[in-house]
Amino acid sequence: MPADDRRHFVAWSSLTKDDFAADYWARLWHWYRDGGTKDVVAYLLELDLSDFDAKAPPPKTRAFWDVVDASRAPEDAELADILDKLGNPDATTLAEITNKATGDFDEWIRDRKNRRNIPHRLEACGYVPIRNDTRENGLWVIAGKRQVVYAKAALSISSQLAAARKLAEH
Repeated sequence: MPADDRRHFVAWSSLTKDDFAADYWARLWHWYRDGGTKDVVAYLLELDLSDFDAKAPPPKTRAFWDVVDASRAPEDAELADILDKLGNPDATTLAEITNKATGDFDEWIRDRKNRRNIPHRLEACGYVPIRNDTRENGLWVIAGKRQVVYAKAALSISSQLAAARKLAEH
């Protein structure tokens, strides 16, 4: 789940099945069947929701952040470190990133089987691919090589294109 998710409220409990009596769930379902659902409906009908804003993002609980952190790949942090070393440019290329990579991350980024993961990793770091609108294949020619340019997602499209053009002119 992305850290900026506005759709999900996440909660969980540390209780396990051993924390409940053996017949707990059977008794609960019998209570529902024997009129308990009417009690739940009555409670909900009396619940004051006048301050509830359906368009507001739900609270980001500890459980939410645990889910976000569990879905983060270690490559995200390593890639973010390289982007920091590059000065968090408005636009960059995989070649620039690869030139700064070291150790295990260098091996990972150079491994062709990971190429489809790289745009997702860059997106997690706030960068998106920006198409060259003057070329049919959408690639930019930089240092004599056709390349994808990744620009900061927070920039407007026109600013992304300007940053990509500036990169291509060097």
